[in-house]
Amino acid sequence: MADVVVERVRTPAQLDEAFAVRVEVFVGEQRVPPELELDEADHAPTTTHVLARPARGGAAIGTARLLTDVERPGQAHIGRVAVAAAARGAGVGSALMGALERIALAEHAGADGAVTVLLSAQVQAIGFYERLGYTVTGEVYLDAGIDHRDASKVIARA
Repeated sequence: MADVVVERVRTPAQLDEAFAVRVEVFVGEQRVPPELELDEADHAPTTTHVLARPARGGAAIGTARLLTDVERPGQAHIGRVAVAAAARGAGVGSALMGALERIALAEHAGADGAVTVLLSAQVQAIGFYERLGYTVTGEVYLDAGIDHRDASKVIARA
């Protein structure tokens, strides 16, 4: 999307911006308990955070994170995808997902040149993930009081 720039979080100030968006969306809007929203994975050396902001500059309007485990090459987990209410429907979520998928493929593909991206989708967002090519599986389960289902997508080098 031309109106949004996605950047990799590299500074504490950027991480604070990411946390602010997440708290606004998950704690403020969705009533996730604050102690469940920010966790130890946020500071793990294997976690990658991204921020979206308007191309013209300004405050962050979206964020997401990529979790990886050196014990599981070829696999990555996208989570904490959050877009500010005023920016929804403008492609911000898709831009965040695309950025993390590219990072996952470039940095975490297995020996076969592919990476399986996993995520835990809020049921109300399943259509969004399906439009991005994710396959939803399994039963509905509660996470932080919100219905979720698992989803995955295999991404391979062209």
